[in-house]
Amino acid sequence: MSAAEGRPRCRWGGGGEAVLRARAEAAGYRRLLRARAAEVEALRGAVGALHRQLEGLRDRRSGELAKYQERVAELEREIGAAEAEMARCLREDPALLRLRVGLEAGVAA
Repeated sequence: MSAAEGRPRCRWGGGGEAVLRARAEAAGYRRLLRARAAEVEALRGAVGALHRQLEGLRDRRSGELAKYQERVAELEREIGAAEAEMARCLREDPALLRLRVGLEAGVAA
């Protein structure tokens, strides 16, 4: 019996070479898995940073919105005051017109 016949045959055929290939392939997959896990963690960090940035933008925008709403309310109050002044002027105008006509008549006489 030769040395090759004396050792048991590996059921995967090729013996140690197949095992070495399988181990190398498994090591490659482990490296790939670690790389993907690192990418996932980096992306989680980026997503967290983007969420914080978004919250900051929302806070700033809500502050700006409150400021603009206050300015709109202020302008509406000014418009109301101007309308009231215009209405007062329109009420006084006929009386002033009558007075002017009377004065002009007096001057003409």
